[in-house]
Amino acid sequence: MKALDKLPWQKQDLPRFTAMLLTLGLLEFTRAAFFWVYLPFSSKELGLSLSLVGLAWVVHSLTEALSRGIGGFLVQRIGFGAVGVLSGLVGLLALSGTILNPNSWFLLASMLLWGVSISGLQPGYLSFSSRIAVPGREGRAIAYSQFLVMPWIGLGWVLGTFFIRNLPESTSLLLFVALGLVTLLGLTSLGVREPLPKQSLNIRQLMQVLIIVPTAFAQLFLQNLFNLVILKFTLTHLKLTEWQLYLAMGLAATVVFLGAGILGRLPDRRGIWLPLITSLGTLAAIFLLIAQKPSYPYFLLLCLLGGIAFATFVPSWNALLVRLLPTEHRTAIWGSLMVVEGLGAATGPAVGGFLWDWLGPSGPFWGGAVVCGLLIVFYGFVYWRLRRGIAA
Repeated sequence: MKALDKLPWQKQDLPRFTAMLLTLGLLEFTRAAFFWVYLPFSSKELGLSLSLVGLAWVVHSLTEALSRGIGGFLVQRIGFGAVGVLSGLVGLLALSGTILNPNSWFLLASMLLWGVSISGLQPGYLSFSSRIAVPGREGRAIAYSQFLVMPWIGLGWVLGTFFIRNLPESTSLLLFVALGLVTLLGLTSLGVREPLPKQSLNIRQLMQVLIIVPTAFAQLFLQNLFNLVILKFTLTHLKLTEWQLYLAMGLAATVVFLGAGILGRLPDRRGIWLPLITSLGTLAAIFLLIAQKPSYPYFLLLCLLGGIAFATFVPSWNALLVRLLPTEHRTAIWGSLMVVEGLGAATGPAVGGFLWDWLGPSGPFWGGAVVCGLLIVFYGFVYWRLRRGIAA
């Protein structure tokens, strides 16, 4: 019981939260196993080209990202459980049709519908996590809610690969079982409902939402800015081996996950603005130092510091969301913000590649530092305005 007391969520709501986590986790597990393992390995047998498989993923992911505002509104109206059941059933229809009677037009159309059906689950899940958080632990609650979903993607990749290599005839059964569990878990969450708004957003609340938009775009823009160039930069310019790179990435990821529980207390207990701005400043400095092509020990140190900065930034950002998003509209607004985040994720790699071509290998890191600097200036101004009482 003492261990449960340390969690950022209220104990009485943990069963419902766990069911929602498993619903979303199994859905991410299925998508990873289906798109990144099953379809590439089975495309020839199904008569589907790899380019068509890639297009199906683009259609699915873009539809999900662009529908999150609508999906969040839907969760707010009919509940997380109903949307979970819908996403499971649509997924079963899409996968069974693709596997049993493959057709390019059916694949694209069904992936589009599946993307729409799941679009509200993540904003609904995060909104519920924020509502059941222990007062003073909201930032950590949302940060850990996000981190707890990530391993399911890797599990889908790993377990899907094991099945496709060793039990290929059973791979489709694995996918169907996972989606069946998604549907059943959705049924257990039918009682989870978001508070319905009693009135529309006023101008003051709308201005609070607009304050969040730049970071909503920039955080995933920064995370994806280096996707196209990081391997080439580290392997050919820093002269790292693959295992050295994996060690550095593992170090940073471990620090982020473990550090969020400790460093996440800063925004919850000491206020949002100093941890938010300090972490952005630290990230800017780290990007500038990586651009100087450091030695491997120095690079490891920068990865460690980057993990600490990111473990501070994420809870600070989440605490800012909880403070500024009106509770009654939170799920729908969260979904709309995720559309903005999706645009950041989509444009980040393209900008990173452009900066590499324009400014050389260090260009993307200089660009990352500039983005962090602009956010510091923006939120410094916002903090000054808040102190003057012009905003909430």
